[in-house]
Amino acid sequence: MSLKSVREKHHIAIIGGAVSGSVAANILANNGFRVVVFEMNNLPYGKIEDGLPNWHVKLRNRQIEKIDKNLNHPSIIYLPNTKIGKDISFLELINNWSFSGVIIANGAWNDRQFPIPQIGKFINKELVYQNDFIYWFNHKHEPNYNGNNYFIKNNAVVLGGGLASLDVIKIVMIELVRKQLWFKKGIKVDMFTLEHKGVRFILETYKTSLKELEIEKAKLVYRKTAKDMPLKTAVDNSIESIEAARLVSEKLLNKYKNKYMFEFIPLSVPVSFVEKNNKLTGLILQKRKIDNGKIILFEGDQYKINTSFVISSIGSLPEKIEGLPYDNTSLKIAEGSNCLVDGFDNVFAIGNAVTGRGNIQESSRHSKKSAFDIIDAQASNDKLEKWLTSINIEIEDNVNEQLPRIINGLKVKEIKPKKQINDLYEKVNLIHKKQKFTSYLNWVFKKTPIRLEETLKK
Repeated sequence: MSLKSVREKHHIAIIGGAVSGSVAANILANNGFRVVVFEMNNLPYGKIEDGLPNWHVKLRNRQIEKIDKNLNHPSIIYLPNTKIGKDISFLELINNWSFSGVIIANGAWNDRQFPIPQIGKFINKELVYQNDFIYWFNHKHEPNYNGNNYFIKNNAVVLGGGLASLDVIKIVMIELVRKQLWFKKGIKVDMFTLEHKGVRFILETYKTSLKELEIEKAKLVYRKTAKDMPLKTAVDNSIESIEAARLVSEKLLNKYKNKYMFEFIPLSVPVSFVEKNNKLTGLILQKRKIDNGKIILFEGDQYKINTSFVISSIGSLPEKIEGLPYDNTSLKIAEGSNCLVDGFDNVFAIGNAVTGRGNIQESSRHSKKSAFDIIDAQASNDKLEKWLTSINIEIEDNVNEQLPRIINGLKVKEIKPKKQINDLYEKVNLIHKKQKFTSYLNWVFKKTPIRLEETLKK
């Protein structure tokens, strides 16, 4: 393809290169558009790389392969480490880059705020948010890791509910047991074995106990009951189906507690904290009660739990980009559209940017897959990975449904003048030169970190 023909095309910006962004980029490229993907990180893999615990090796590798296949296209330009809203303002992108259209596909990396604002002074000390915690867990083994380091302590508290918080409390117990087995017994057990077999099985295998290892159980604090945890989706809206799903959720949580040996504190919300010498030492919880099927605060019934390590796992939201309109946590979509951003005729939103949801399991509106299979599949992660893969497929399907409208809306626009397109390429080349970027595949080869499973083979 000649340089002239390349530059006589519509050029589209996509903000975010993970599942939604990569699918959209590939569809547009195959429909005659030239696409520039702006990715805030080195790699475009999003939650697959940094949000799912790294024991999901097969799932991660398969999803990465799909994203690479989508983005390794002659009509797609990849700009790593370029965050819209920070490195380039959104208004600058709209006004000065000469794109025919912009697609918002940024992921949900903003943790919901802990419900006690004053506790913020302990962030990244005694208080950690889920996204930062998982990122540390996934990357701490890397020789060049220079992010936050967290020292998991006894009596850790995880605040939240759902599969994400269960992953977090699994990590806490796995890390405590792995460390203490080595320090107290000289026994090395890798993370993958502990995750697969479970804490109880490993302790029984080596004829030891949490008490002997001087480990105090982590606590999962949830504002509702075990039955209310979103671990099983009802088949339909009938009372029988809903109640059956609630019973399964309770059973699943109990299995999880038994396997990984943590405590569950239901019907409780944090309302205050205790500190000593400028360090967090405890949480004050407000008890809740069920009244005629409704969960309400039980006024006056407060109690303290001691803890010096709290992980907030109450959900993630897409990061807001200045210059775009929002309805609470979601982008404001024009009336009558499922993707056109309100107030613009060439800015569109797909994926989590539309839903305002962040956890992987929340991205699926129609999945009826039982979490019973998911949690019960610890002996065989294939079921879990198959379920998570199906959710990513649903995300891809949703993007495939949205893109025809976007394409039809963009094709009728005038292609930008040659000088403006040349200026666009000058900006792109400047970023590539600064980053020493040569090609997409060469970049991901150089920037993909060493995997934990690879280090264990050495």
